[in-house]
Parts: sequence; C-alpha cells; structure tokens
Amino acid sequence: MNKKTIREKILTDIKDRLGIEQYEDENIEQYSFRLIYSFLGKIILANLWNENGDNLEEGIIDNELKNVLHNAILGYKQLFSDMSLEKFLINENKIIDDILTDYLETGFVRKIHRKFNPVPFEKTIKENIVFVRGISVKERVKFSGLGTYYRDEAKIYNNSKSVEQLFMLPEYTFKQLYSYFNSQTFSENISREMLLSNSEFLVTWKIESKKWWTNDFQGKDKKLNLLRIGSVKGKELYYLFRGRNYKKGVQLSPKLNLTNDKGYYSIRLALLNERGIAPKIEYINKDSCVEIKSIFALPKRENAFIRVYSWPILGSKSRLMTKEVFSACKVIFEEMGYIIEEVS
Repeated sequence: MNKKTIREKILTDIKDRLGIEQYEDENIEQYSFRLIYSFLGKIILANLWNENGDNLEEGIIDNELKNVLHNAILGYKQLFSDMSLEKFLINENKIIDDILTDYLETGFVRKIHRKFNPVPFEKTIKENIVFVRGISVKERVKFSGLGTYYRDEAKIYNNSKSVEQLFMLPEYTFKQLYSYFNSQTFSENISREMLLSNSEFLVTWKIESKKWWTNDFQGKDKKLNLLRIGSVKGKELYYLFRGRNYKKGVQLSPKLNLTNDKGYYSIRLALLNERGIAPKIEYINKDSCVEIKSIFALPKRENAFIRVYSWPILGSKSRLMTKEVFSACKVIFEEMGYIIEEVS
C-alpha cells in the first residue's frame, strides 16, 4: 500500500474508535491533526500499566511514557511529511508536555514518584453529557480533544460527584469568593519599608494591554484590591486591602498557591466581577462545532478543563470543541459567573 492509502486507513480506524467526525468546511489537515491529537491521549491512557511477567503493574515511568509518545509522533511525522501538519508535530516535546499537564491538572492521570498512574473510573453528568474519567471496558466513550464523554438522556446518577468536584473546579461563584474575602478583618499594618520594596498592585480596571500588575496604584473605589511585595519569584507576600488604605491589609495564606502560574486569577476575576467587569469567554458558533477564543486569562483549573475537552487549531490560539460538550461547559462556567458570549 502507498503512503496515502495507509494514512487513510489509520485515520479511519482512529475516527471509528474515538467517535470523531470531520466538521463541515474542515480541511483534511486540521481533521487529521485532531484525530492524531486525541489518539495521543488514548495512547497515554492505554499505557498506564506495565507488564511484569504474567501480571500487570499500575504506573509507567515518566521517561518511558514520553518515549512511547515520541515514537508515535515520529511515525505520524513520517506518514504526514507532505502536509503542513508535519510542521506542527516538529515541536513534539511541547505537545507531549502540554497533553500530560492537562491530563494531570484535570485528574485523568496522577503522578507518583516519577510514575504516571491510572485513576479509578468515575463519571458525572451535566446537560445530558456524561463526563468520564478513568478506564472502563463497560463504557463506549467519545473523545472531545483529550477528554472522554458520552451522551445520556436519562440525566439520573445517584451518588456521583458533581463536575466541579470531579475536575477540581471552583464550587463557588465570583460573588461568593468576593464576599468571603470582604468579610475578613483588615488590621495588619504593612511597613513603609515593605511597601517601597518592589510592591505591585493587581490591575482591576479596564486596560488594553495584558498587563496584570503595576507599580502605580489607580484604585479609586473602596472595594478590595490585591498587593504583592517582594522581588524573588515564588516568595512574594500577597495582601488584600480596601480602597487606598493599602497600609493595612490581610496577608493571604501561601496555601492559596498565589505564586503558582495563574494562581491569583480567581481572586482577580472576583475583584473585576465586583466592579461590573464580568469575566468573559468568547466563542464562534459554527455549523457543527464551536471555536473557543480568549482562554488565556482563565485560572489554571478552568483553563485545563477547557483545554482537555478541546482541540488546538493549526496556526491559531483558538480551540475547537464538539457542540454537545460545549453546551454542558457553557452551563458549568455560567454557574461560576462567567459571561459566555458568541462573537462573529
């Protein structure tokens, strides 16, 4: 068989196994990439066990799993060497790291002592969509991006976790988060020396740039704001304060992981929401799918959840998601307080 015939056979097999259809007006390169991207997730989920004699042991060493993925991508690069898809697969280390990070953040896999391990089978339902995590031979699931799901009209599941609990998403709204912090007693004095030592204020007003912190405080209201002090990355101190009285505040616990990537985003969005600037997710409604835009500003968990249930678009920062999964995600994020806005 020639390369084209082999390629068509492989793609048809992946399509049938993962339930991924080609969208209207979707070119063959983007469709092929979506199939391969999802199948890399399938490879990960299928390689979380090691053979040891006649027994199967849970867990695979991280380097071994990455080698499996590298070999798979190498095969696809050779198979698609005449298509622009091959250019995307050149940066295979980033693809692998991104996929594994999204799986870890959403709990599809867990990592213990340099080994990736499977998780117990669990499922939860939202708007007729059953989100599935873990391995089960009893369920025939579809893939949206890297995430697994199926449709069920029954809507009844007893003793199951909520979507928020299963994927570690916030179980509170932005209003509730703001109210919690606003109820704290602000009595701790911040010394002048500390304030002059690389202090920065969280931007909570409309700006055109994507700058989140500034040395020039422009707050004019008496609402909460956030201050961080310190120049050593990962060791900054974070204080909440009201209005212009930022010499008094309440130091936030390091347990909030504010120094982690996007760790302060939830608080920032709650502060913006209180000022009438509701956090927004924009999307384009297409004939058979949804293109999600502007997810860069989402908190870490929410970002990973959307990423794991969507596909990258070649040459774009947007993501593609199946319409049925998006209908459930839309409700999930609106309940948190996000504005989900259709754009053209």
